[in-house]
Amino acid sequence: MSEFMLAAAAAVLFVVVVFIWPAWRARRLAGASGEAVQAGDQRTDENLALYREHVAELESELRLGRIDQAQYDRLTAELQRNFLADQGVDSERPLNRRGGSILVVSLLLLVMASVWMYLSRGSSGDVLFSQMQQELERDNMALMQAGQAPDPERTRELLEAIEARLVNHPENTQYWYLLGRYGSQIGDFDAAERGFREVYQSAPADAGNASALAQAIFLNNGNLLNDEVEFLVARALEVDPKDTTALGLAGIIAFEQQEFAEAARHWGAAVKLTPEGAPGRQALMAGVARALKEAEQHGQSVAGVKKSGQAEPASESSWSIPVTVSLAPDLELPKGGTLFLYAREYQAGPMPLVVTRLPATQFPMTIVLDETMAMTSTDRLFAKGQIEIVARVSQSGQVSAAPGDLQGLRGPLAIDELPEPLEITIDTQL
Repeated sequence: MSEFMLAAAAAVLFVVVVFIWPAWRARRLAGASGEAVQAGDQRTDENLALYREHVAELESELRLGRIDQAQYDRLTAELQRNFLADQGVDSERPLNRRGGSILVVSLLLLVMASVWMYLSRGSSGDVLFSQMQQELERDNMALMQAGQAPDPERTRELLEAIEARLVNHPENTQYWYLLGRYGSQIGDFDAAERGFREVYQSAPADAGNASALAQAIFLNNGNLLNDEVEFLVARALEVDPKDTTALGLAGIIAFEQQEFAEAARHWGAAVKLTPEGAPGRQALMAGVARALKEAEQHGQSVAGVKKSGQAEPASESSWSIPVTVSLAPDLELPKGGTLFLYAREYQAGPMPLVVTRLPATQFPMTIVLDETMAMTSTDRLFAKGQIEIVARVSQSGQVSAAPGDLQGLRGPLAIDELPEPLEITIDTQL
C-alpha cells in the first residue's frame, strides 16, 4: 500500500473517531430513550390543550368585564412563559437527533466523494504503476549483475499495465514512450512502433523521437527498410547529426543501396559517438570493416573513412555464420509467422549473443549471422566455448517463446569449429 493510501486511511479513521462515532453514539442513546421521548410528546400535547383552555377562560373573563385588558395581557403572557419553559427540554432532543443525522450523512458523503474523485480522476493508478516499474527495474538490475537474463514475462506484465493506463489516459506521452521502450526490450516491436509513433507525433521536431520510431518500424518490418524509415532517418540527422541510432540506420540504408563508402562513414561516425564497452559498438566497428571491404571491391573512394571508422583494432570482429534453416515435413508453417534465428551460449540461459528476425515465408532458407547482429561484444562472443543455434517460428511475432511456436535446436557447437554448412531443422511444436 502506498504512503498516500496509508495517510488517507489515517485521515478517514480520524474523522470516524472524532465526528462520526460520537454522533452515532448520541443517536443510539437517543434511540434508547425513545419511550421517554414519546411520553414527552404526549405531555406536550396535553400542555398545549391546557394552555388553549386557560387562554379561552381569560378571554371569557375579559368579555364579561371581570378583568381588564391590562390584567388579561399580564395573565396571557404568564401562561405563554410557563408553556414555553415546560417545552424547552423536550423540544431540544429531536433537534439534536436531526443534527446528528445530518452530520453523519454529510461526513460519509464527503468521504465517499473524496475516494471516488481520487480513484477516478486522481493519480492512484500512476502511483501504483510507478511502484511496479521501480520494482521491475531493481530486480532486472540485480539479475544482470548476477549474470542472469531478466524475465521477459514481468516486462510483458508491465506492458499490459501501460496499455491499461493508456485506455484512460491516451494523452499521456510518457506512457507511450514507455510502451515503445519496454516493447523494444522484449521484442514486441508492434507495441514499440505504436508507442514511438505517438511520441513522434507529439513532438516531430525531436531527433530522438524520429530515430526511435524509425528503428521500431525497421525491426517490426523484419529488418526491412521502407520509405518511412528513410524519411525519419533523414529528418533525425537533419535535426541532430550526432544521433547514433539514426547514424546506424543511415549506414544500413546506404549499405542496402550499395553505397558502401557512405555506409562506412555513417557507422564510423556512430563508433566515435558510442562509449567503449557500450552494447553494439563492436557491431558498428565490424560493420565499418565490412563496408570498407565492399567499397574497395566496388572501386568506391574510402578516403578519410578508415581513420574514423577503425579507431580500434577489430581482428576478430569480421566474421559470419551461414545457417541453412529447414522445416520438418510433418509441421505446417503458420501464416504471417516470424522467424527468429539466434546463437546463444550453450546451457547458460536464454539471452542471445547474435540474433536476426525476418518473415517466415518459405523453407529451406539460408541466413547469414554476422557481427552486425551481435547483442554483445565480439570478444565476449568468441570467448564462449560452446554455443547453440536456435531457429523458432513465432505465431505472435514476439521474441519470447509461446505455446504453438515451432522451434529447432542445434548444439552444442564449438565456436572455433563450426560445421560447414551449418544446417538446422525446425522439428518441434512448443
